Amino acid sequence: MDAVIQVIKGLRGLNAVLLGLCRYLIILIVAIISIILIASVVFRYGLDNALSWAEELSKYLMVWLTFLGAPVALRHFGHVSIDVLVKVLPARLQQLLYLIISVIICLTMAIVLWKGLGFAAQGARQVASSLNLSMVYLYIAVPIGSALTILVALEQAMQSFVGIFRPDQGLVVTATEADGAL
Repeated sequence: MDAVIQVIKGLRGLNAVLLGLCRYLIILIVAIISIILIASVVFRYGLDNALSWAEELSKYLMVWLTFLGAPVALRHFGHVSIDVLVKVLPARLQQLLYLIISVIICLTMAIVLWKGLGFAAQGARQVASSLNLSMVYLYIAVPIGSALTILVALEQAMQSFVGIFRPDQGLVVTATEADGAL
């Protein structure tokens, strides 16, 4: 069991670095989207000359925002969940339920990762209409975000697995973690 705990610590460190990078990218993307949308409004209504690429680029950046934000939210339990059942279960069953949920997330994201790689390969042959940019730069967000989500779910699955045998060292979901997602 101690070997599993060591793997969890290593995975937790890796996830901390990767998700820290994601947080900075999320901040940058939100800033860029804000600048684009403000410029778009100024150009359209102030200068009577619309920016043809602004809407398309904003949508693509929103896709990146979603796939970079999902693993950060998962790490801090920021996704919508119903925890009434979990709170009435004994500690070991709570950990088993967390393990099942984490495995389902891993499997689902593995499918999204696989399909996302296929979309990215197709996107290499497509060009965005108003940006004249390869669509691979949009589609690659799907496998990257899915892989990051798998890493987080794997860490949580392993932590809850340990918690089945040692509930005091298991996955703990608290209100402060859920409130501090970003």
